[in-house]
Amino acid sequence: MQGRAVLSILAVSLISAATLAAQAPVRARIPDVAPIAAISVTGNKMLSSNAILTASGLTLNGNGGSAIFDAARDRLLDTGYFDLVSYTFKTQDSGFAITFSVTEVKQIFPVRVEALPITADQVKQLLKSKDPLFTGLLPGTKQVSDRAAAEVERYLAATNPGLRVRAKVVPTGPERYEVQFAPAEGLPVIADVTFEGSALIKASELHDVIIENGIGQVFSDASVHALLDRLIRPLYEKQGYMRVSFPNITSKPAADVKGIDVHVTVADGPRFRLGNISVRGFDADSRRILRMANLPHGDFVNGDELQQASSRIHDTLRSEGYLDVTVSTDRAIDDAAQTVDAWFDVNPGVPYTFGHLEILGLGLDGEAAIRKMWSVKPGDPFPGRYPDYFVQAVKQEGLFDNLGGITATPSINRQTHVVDLSLHFAGAPPTQPRRTPF
Repeated sequence: MQGRAVLSILAVSLISAATLAAQAPVRARIPDVAPIAAISVTGNKMLSSNAILTASGLTLNGNGGSAIFDAARDRLLDTGYFDLVSYTFKTQDSGFAITFSVTEVKQIFPVRVEALPITADQVKQLLKSKDPLFTGLLPGTKQVSDRAAAEVERYLAATNPGLRVRAKVVPTGPERYEVQFAPAEGLPVIADVTFEGSALIKASELHDVIIENGIGQVFSDASVHALLDRLIRPLYEKQGYMRVSFPNITSKPAADVKGIDVHVTVADGPRFRLGNISVRGFDADSRRILRMANLPHGDFVNGDELQQASSRIHDTLRSEGYLDVTVSTDRAIDDAAQTVDAWFDVNPGVPYTFGHLEILGLGLDGEAAIRKMWSVKPGDPFPGRYPDYFVQAVKQEGLFDNLGGITATPSINRQTHVVDLSLHFAGAPPTQPRRTPF
């Protein structure tokens, strides 16, 4: 009886287990490949989702699966437009729904073309037709630069066989960078620069200035404009021609040397008079600062005189103990009135006072004579250039025989704003006796 009971219990257990197994849901196996029912992108800020999907190579209703999605992710990373790319997917409508999460490369740059038979606008049109992710600006990554250079090279191959192109990020100004397309062998150099059009300065004089400073520089549009701004423009601004311009700049290969001949047309523009002169950033009497500047009012603007006036203000304030003073100039051009308002931005800092004078290398009498000559008293404003002036005055007095040199060493305390000074007097080296031959 007990054996029958055990068998009955076992039979019931087996029937119950079979019933439960029949009632449990069967988990469907995710297929290796299935149609793509939906595609989406998150994290993109500059690039459109459609452009990213095009670059991924995936299409709606096309095949999808882990291996296919991995390859699409790798294609996006290989474009050079993204720092990170990841994805998730799930089954949906008998297929897959995939979502890409991207982090774009943040630094993107304008396009610049140098020494190539194609313009920047043409390069941008070409890249838009070849690269779905191109928006007019390029990341500076190697993948993007190499691929873009190869596209330009292929485009130019029909008319310029053998021309190799490289693209790289270059600085083009303060805090400004661009992707420069140029010959792979490097940019040519400036062989010569000639001028025409100026009534103020002879073309030969302008040529001489460039010859001394600009010939042999790397040739590019940016470098030519930089040379003109640095070397030629100041020649006009110092005489009041604040709107001098260079409306036409042409270039061609030099005939007798390897390089580029540049020809510049100069437009002098009108001559401007000096308008209002003011002081900014200084709480003291601005009229006193303007007296230091000593600029004539109503004359034509002279850029050199403005800089010299700035130096006069700087030197005068340093002589009054303002050792940390900074002075800069700026201007506002009034084209209608043909005047230039200029101002000095003065930041004097804290005045410094004189503390202690130390004299080394002299006896008591000599030290007493030097202290008598020294006119700055403790607590007086410390004149910045006085030590150099004093050293020259001592030498001119000829107080000491066999004086080798005098060194003035200031010790400036930036916390207390007190300046101590050490004067070191060195004797002349002994003269060597002349050797007479036997």
